Amino acid sequence: MSVSSWWVPVAAGALSWALVGAVRRYALKAALLDHPSDRSSHTMPTPRGGGAGLVSAWLLVIVPSLVWGRPSSGPLLLALAGVVAVAVIGWIDDHGGLTVRARLMAHAAAACAILPLVLLPGAVPAWPLAAVVGWWIFCLIAAANVVNFIDGIDGLIGLTALVFGSYAALLAPGGAAAGCGMALAGSAAGFLFWNWSPARIFLGDVGSSAIGFVFVIVGVLLMRETGRGIILTFLPLWPIVLDASATLVGRWRRGEPLTQAHRSHLYQRLANGGWGHARVSLLYGAGSAVGAACSAMPPGVQRTGVAALYLVVTMSVGVALERRLRKRA
Repeated sequence: MSVSSWWVPVAAGALSWALVGAVRRYALKAALLDHPSDRSSHTMPTPRGGGAGLVSAWLLVIVPSLVWGRPSSGPLLLALAGVVAVAVIGWIDDHGGLTVRARLMAHAAAACAILPLVLLPGAVPAWPLAAVVGWWIFCLIAAANVVNFIDGIDGLIGLTALVFGSYAALLAPGGAAAGCGMALAGSAAGFLFWNWSPARIFLGDVGSSAIGFVFVIVGVLLMRETGRGIILTFLPLWPIVLDASATLVGRWRRGEPLTQAHRSHLYQRLANGGWGHARVSLLYGAGSAVGAACSAMPPGVQRTGVAALYLVVTMSVGVALERRLRKRA
């Protein structure tokens, strides 16, 4: 059956909706709740761990529709095993908490499962092997943590995943990237039913870390199938990467502990400063959609120049919003 079949996003959406609802019932019964604090952006105790339903739905759809029966599916199956490992680590972290060192070591180990996929010809330039291995392990760990950092308000990561999955499906129809992308978009839509403001359940570490790995896997498949470079491929994720990176650098320069919980991200201060969760999530989702449109442009229309302009404009918008917040403060 074609991976571009219409049932892929529909099945993923229905499964995600049902599984996230089941996880919510479990979280309420087990008192697996995020309680408000001076560092959070919500005001009511809310169940967490909904990402288990999203990621499970994604895997349950793409494994039978995309992987089974394909002779070259070994590296992709191993990469999916890496996603499962990261989700399990996150589930454990949601229940009891892991040290930062233990979590990073576990993510690095899980990243090794994805190396066969990214080391196949066509996914990266002809760099020295050690540089390629180090680069992709860094990218996977960074992606898991970026999504975790940005998962602080209702709907933001779910909407970003919906846009990125749809972008992959439209850019490389019929291939593995399209199948994974459609399943991601459907799973994200099912999750958003529960997570849109006011959220009835949060992703939790089980979802945020695993989705970071999923973003990289979908992006690598997209690079191979379309011939795009790294920057163009991951352009739709630029808004969340920029926010996370700028916040991390700012906290480092101020001498603040980088592993300490906080709400100094731009999206958090906008949401807590009167914009609200839905408006901020829509802003970031729109930024992601514009990035997807820029990347999807044909090469003959100066796609690289348009992408560069998008990067500059996004940074400029971020700086303008930052100054506005500081002026109001």
